[in-house]
Amino acid sequence: VKCNNTYNMTVFSRIRTESISKEIFNKFSENNKEIAWQYAFSQETIRKNNVEADWESVEYKISSQNLTIESLINRESDMISFQIQCPFVFNMRISTVIRTCLGLSSSKLNQLLASGAVYFNEKPLQKKYKFKNGDIVDVNRQELINIYLIGKEEVFLNTADDK
Repeated sequence: VKCNNTYNMTVFSRIRTESISKEIFNKFSENNKEIAWQYAFSQETIRKNNVEADWESVEYKISSQNLTIESLINRESDMISFQIQCPFVFNMRISTVIRTCLGLSSSKLNQLLASGAVYFNEKPLQKKYKFKNGDIVDVNRQELINIYLIGKEEVFLNTADDK
């Protein structure tokens, strides 16, 4: 992620340097990127500085396995599960992540949600939910296959004929 803007934000105020852990102090002294990101996206730091974060302008990349219809058909489990691994709070909807990871259009995601096939932390997913690190998404494999195949029946027939 590259940022074209800078913002000087107070991380520690009116405290003695001895009260900051040596590890954190050294990381800040060395301009450590990880600690900078940690504090830049810390809800507490943002709140203390009265900053209004523009989450829409944050660039991000979602990395996931490429699920093909063939791999879904050949899969044995009833549910497809994945866990969100993101140490920062981006205030992003889980529906955006699901659409990207599963290669779904908005209308196909809506169909999948209407079928009750998507669970977020073991509860039926609502599009408004925002994710945090460690959240788990479960998708009914057969419903996902059905959604993928709408309008693509010939792909399914060819795959079935190959077996």
